[in-house]
Amino acid sequence: MDRLDRYVEHTLIPEFTRGNTRRRHHTYADLTNQRKYARKHGELERAEALRKAMQRYPSVDPYDPAYRRLRYVRYADDFLLGLAGPRAEAEAIKERLASFLQTTLHLTLAAEKTLITSAINSRARFLGYDIGAFTADTKCDDRQRRCINGRIGLYIPEDVIQAKRKRYLRDGKVVHRPELMHDSEYDIIIRYQWEYRGLVEYYGMAPG
Repeated sequence: MDRLDRYVEHTLIPEFTRGNTRRRHHTYADLTNQRKYARKHGELERAEALRKAMQRYPSVDPYDPAYRRLRYVRYADDFLLGLAGPRAEAEAIKERLASFLQTTLHLTLAAEKTLITSAINSRARFLGYDIGAFTADTKCDDRQRRCINGRIGLYIPEDVIQAKRKRYLRDGKVVHRPELMHDSEYDIIIRYQWEYRGLVEYYGMAPG
């Protein structure tokens, strides 16, 4: 797998990474200039209305053709690539990876696991986490700038939560566990703490 790392880091990443920053979103930039003018001339109500209007648009152009980013992480034989770019380029990367693995390492990509997922509209599964992009126009810093949109977040998968809950429920209601009937109260509490701690510590990086 070291050869895969080198191929991605020295061939694919340089090829699919370009530009320093995204260009400004045209509408957002126009509203910014109008807001500055309104504030300069004391039109505070209009300036606030313009600020709210600005939040309906991204500050930079998410489709800027001069900007691309490709990121890569691998753990054992599981790996994840993150691309800031169009789906067509993601498809090209997938095909290049499949070809490299087959011709160089004599391995085959698992079709059911090798998926192209939009980080904004859905989430990718990696090492038990769901991974996606945050979207929250109301989360702003002290300068009223949106500070969380587009950042990558880790989430506890819903099916993991349901699977963990299932062992404690029957027909949607909490049920007793007969195998613990002869344990002391202390032992029962300790067991539940272990089970809870194992889940919480593994998913400690996910937001609450």
